[in-house]
Amino acid sequence: MKKNILVLSLLACALSFTSCSDDDINQKPYDAIEVADYYKTESDFTNALNGVYKGFAQAGYYAGLSSASDIISVGDIMADNLILDPNGRKSGQRAHTWTYNSNAVPTDIYSTSYNIISRANIILANIDNLVDGDFKNNVIAQAKAVRALAHFEVARTYAQIPTQAADAATTVGIAYIDKYDVEALPKRDATIGESYAKIITDLEAAIPYLDSDITINRPKHIMNKYAAQALLGKVYLYKGDYAKSIEFSKPAVDVVDPAEQFELAGLWTSKNSQGVLFEIPFINSSDITIGTNFSQGATNSNIVIEYAVDKDFYALYNQTTESERINAYFKIFNPVNHDNQEVIAVNKYITGAVKLGLNNGRYLRVEEAILNLAEAQYLSGDTGSALTTLNKLRDVRYSTYAGGETGAAIFDAIQLERRKELAFENGDRWFTLKRLQGVNGISSVYTSGIQRSGNGYLANGTGSASSSQTLKARDHKWQLPIPQTVLNLNKNMTQTPGY
Repeated sequence: MKKNILVLSLLACALSFTSCSDDDINQKPYDAIEVADYYKTESDFTNALNGVYKGFAQAGYYAGLSSASDIISVGDIMADNLILDPNGRKSGQRAHTWTYNSNAVPTDIYSTSYNIISRANIILANIDNLVDGDFKNNVIAQAKAVRALAHFEVARTYAQIPTQAADAATTVGIAYIDKYDVEALPKRDATIGESYAKIITDLEAAIPYLDSDITINRPKHIMNKYAAQALLGKVYLYKGDYAKSIEFSKPAVDVVDPAEQFELAGLWTSKNSQGVLFEIPFINSSDITIGTNFSQGATNSNIVIEYAVDKDFYALYNQTTESERINAYFKIFNPVNHDNQEVIAVNKYITGAVKLGLNNGRYLRVEEAILNLAEAQYLSGDTGSALTTLNKLRDVRYSTYAGGETGAAIFDAIQLERRKELAFENGDRWFTLKRLQGVNGISSVYTSGIQRSGNGYLANGTGSASSSQTLKARDHKWQLPIPQTVLNLNKNMTQTPGY
């Protein structure tokens, strides 16, 4: 009975957006129900799936509290688009300077991912309480797809990416948890290549049974077929299987239109979700706000900037031909706490639909699938298709552009658009510089790690620069440390090499 109460207590935590202490879990509430009385109806399973998706509102994903540990900010903080503003709280400074360790980790995504995985596995453990049919198959598919997504985030964060080096696929992987067991003490006993194989297996099993609705008003917080296919295309790109990346990236690219220029302002105030494949909605005034680890406030008198945009990165955007993207992504302030000197701030999340900072968490957009497809086509040798695919994005981002690149210039153009389009979203810049390190036939610009500009935090490049400027390829800091709290609880778990 104790285990049954534990299961339902964990589910209650899932559905309430809160974390559970040991006392919460072990103490039977007055209105407790046995797990044998739950997971009986379709409504039970629908509610349980809602709990899985609500897991993404926890710290490490879209809730970053005040520690700059959310998925929105931490990757960009560790990469080269941003500069620490000394007038802020200095949150995330260890991430920015690559001085993290197991007792001071940059993100909570490890524990939160396994919490989401556990929620999915509870559903799968009880799935035979449903009658066979479409509903049951769809529940299984959603649980497996989200389980794969959470494992993928752990894999790319705490282990090497298969394309990161020639021997990367044989390096230590992650614990892949595919069964619900509260007493299990999992090990990192698989290679990262084997870990990716399990992620792929889950996604490939899920895709045939997921909903294929692409209407504009479909619930985008539910994993559907095109979102799962695009995610699988991304996983295959990280794996270095470009033919498979093309196969699974293409369906979403073919049927889902990216946001037009005129839609960008509304997209980044959550007034529309054009081009979004999978998102976590935050629509109520009591919901968490995201992006506040870049800055807080919205006027010169109250803005507190944590990380300013590097002027060299900002200069990559064309003020004349892509002004809508610039206005949606950036805002220049003259903060009073900077002696009214100009600073370039991240604007994607400042103005929400309901209140400041209240924006949906966009985990996957078709724009990323377009860029993944173009890169996979280029790396597979089909440069003509790569350029055509890239232009599908450029056609809706620029009033005019030259185009017509050939050879290596196509790859440069793809990476330029990736850096510009996906800035300040889920750490794409960090993971791009990580995964390209072992890719053959591309410029050393993409394979040698991070070299920051040396600019200061002010809009003109003056002011103090970030104290750490270079992170070389193959440095162990590209893989984050497992939190010491996890190691203390699970003696089978081993630390990421190098820590």
